[in-house]
Amino acid sequence: MKIPASDFEITVPSLLFDPEVYLFDFSGTRSKFLIVPENLQAESPFIDIRFEPFAQAQFSVATKSLFALEDQHNNERPKINFIFHHAFVCSTLLARCLNQSSAFFSLKEPWIFRRLADFKRNQAESISQTQWQQMFLKNTSLLAKNYHTGNSIVVKATNVANNLLEDVLTKLPDSNCLYLYSDLQSFLVSNLKKTSETQKKIPSLFHGFCQDSDFLQRFTQFQDVSDLSFLQICGLIWLINIYNFRYVVENTRAESVRTLDMSALLTDTTQAVAEVSSYFGHRPIDAEKALMTQPDLMNTNAKAPGESFNSDMKQKQTDEILYRYGSEIKQIVDWIDPMIQQLGLPDFLAGLALNNTILSDTRT
Repeated sequence: MKIPASDFEITVPSLLFDPEVYLFDFSGTRSKFLIVPENLQAESPFIDIRFEPFAQAQFSVATKSLFALEDQHNNERPKINFIFHHAFVCSTLLARCLNQSSAFFSLKEPWIFRRLADFKRNQAESISQTQWQQMFLKNTSLLAKNYHTGNSIVVKATNVANNLLEDVLTKLPDSNCLYLYSDLQSFLVSNLKKTSETQKKIPSLFHGFCQDSDFLQRFTQFQDVSDLSFLQICGLIWLINIYNFRYVVENTRAESVRTLDMSALLTDTTQAVAEVSSYFGHRPIDAEKALMTQPDLMNTNAKAPGESFNSDMKQKQTDEILYRYGSEIKQIVDWIDPMIQQLGLPDFLAGLALNNTILSDTRT
């Protein structure tokens, strides 16, 4: 049951600094807030459009007034670290692991970040660079509300918001970014697990990513993908995501970016999570490492915490997919691999590895 927003006392301090008064969306000249308890944000696998119905209440304020208040109360906010990825890489699991430490609070795919990404991709030309900078910085700053003194905020972005990596690197110099990726075969297997409705969205997803770099100028043969198979387009989505990541890094500041292979995360989760934690500014003690990778966490579905799931179940699903589609998957890997090598992507990803002990080849 929702409670009318009028039943809550919304003050300027709560608007700007209370994390339970959560900036969710913007539309036109209004900014929408949800009133959401801390535990609900922590436990939710996603804080995107699926999250809105669970809010206790919601209200909106004039965006211009909100930004003016932010300027007037220019208090220092917690540092924001970011996890970017190309999807199907256990990024939600990693965010949940970090959330077990009092040093972090993870926001998993916040809807406002996705909305900023969509605006940049489709409407940014309608405003000046100065206006876009204000829009990006003010909205992102309002995500950095501190639940506990000393917490660092971790924004685990949706893959559709990868086009904001450039803005993070150039406009938020104190932030660290992790790019989580997998090998191509794993990515293809994961896509084959999705429903037919989800699979139908793949071509439009590819076209969206094409707007984020010069990929189509380099690979003009992919300007029209209508004759390509579902798996071929999935392979191109993997390729363009890694390509776009490199495109941004090479044109900004690579010292603020590290990579982590999903296989390393799953092979030694305790070590990998500890490395990510240290990179994000907190070196965990042994007790924290155990807490962040406790069995109850590792044996549940990160995207549906009430469901049991573990590495054995994941491997069984993978084996079933490979049994049915193994030859088709190999064809796509063989088709994409020359482009991977041409672009030098394995060496590029390895060169930014979080730790030399936590990296693997991008090839299967």
